[in-house]
Amino acid sequence: MRMVVPAIPRKGGAAISAGRYPPSDNLDGRAGPGAVVADGAEEQDMRQPGLCRWAVLGLLLPLPVAADTSSVWRANYAEAIAEAERLQRPLLIHFYGDHCPPCKRMEREVLSTRETLDLLGNYFVAVKINAGDAGNEDGSRLVQRFGIHSLPSDVILDPFTGRVLLRSERFQDQRAYSSLARGALRNFEQSLKTHLARSAKPAEDVPADEATPTVQLGEPQPMVGLDGYSPVALSSRKEWIRGKAAFAWEHKGITYYMASRAELEAFRESPEAFAPKLLGCDPVILWETDRAVPGDTRYGAFYDGDLYLFQSAETRRRFKANPTRYTRIQHVLRVEAIERTKVR
Repeated sequence: MRMVVPAIPRKGGAAISAGRYPPSDNLDGRAGPGAVVADGAEEQDMRQPGLCRWAVLGLLLPLPVAADTSSVWRANYAEAIAEAERLQRPLLIHFYGDHCPPCKRMEREVLSTRETLDLLGNYFVAVKINAGDAGNEDGSRLVQRFGIHSLPSDVILDPFTGRVLLRSERFQDQRAYSSLARGALRNFEQSLKTHLARSAKPAEDVPADEATPTVQLGEPQPMVGLDGYSPVALSSRKEWIRGKAAFAWEHKGITYYMASRAELEAFRESPEAFAPKLLGCDPVILWETDRAVPGDTRYGAFYDGDLYLFQSAETRRRFKANPTRYTRIQHVLRVEAIERTKVR
């Protein structure tokens, strides 16, 4: 199989339960401009009840309307995220399995209670995903997309950016689950303000040089994939086009910028088809040293249709000599494991 490296335009020159999910390792040969990567997901200690904070939040929210199970829990992810965006609510995704005792207990003691149904029915869009069904292709894809390692698991998502607000990968009792949901709701309120302010100015009018946000000194720097270039334009047309902050989407803790709303919709529907493999880390270094080192957009390659980034021309050369060795990596990477050796 042949690997092709394109010219780069540059300025200046599966069983669930306790188990692991092997990453999808497909790869072809082409590439482009070092990937800067940063933490996107906010985490919260779900063991802290935060009763005072609940009380304050309760004063700020309108009186709830009673909800029932059938009206609260959706079964289709695509429809649920579209509804969450329309209603301007966070999306709660619950992963479960038919043969998972803790899942059944959580369904009985937490997910179907009046407290949970009222909370989710009034302030969230909620969807259940059967991750234990081998024949459920959508479920398997979402398990890999969100890095689910055990059941039951919950992921709460910002439907406008794809940012994971909070997540849990274990059984939650009623108090912990309500705390998790309310904490995510507070995070979302801040995120929504940013989104609405950004949407006030048409993104199409933003010059390319101003498309990606600047980071002020002292601010935590987000992990930006592909140096801000659009992964959709690169994968679909092999073009290096700067993305825009208004069309950002977070995937596995890394934020990618698309160049248009159409590209954003394509990426949101199937981020695995466009994002670099292994979270943009060099597969050769990962295989040889077990270190997650970000690759560089100057040294990339498509193999079997998937983009890989490398630290240097040398590691790319070694990959080209034996791509099968490096594409069979069974690492389940998380963004926290990436060595942040550079900021671009």
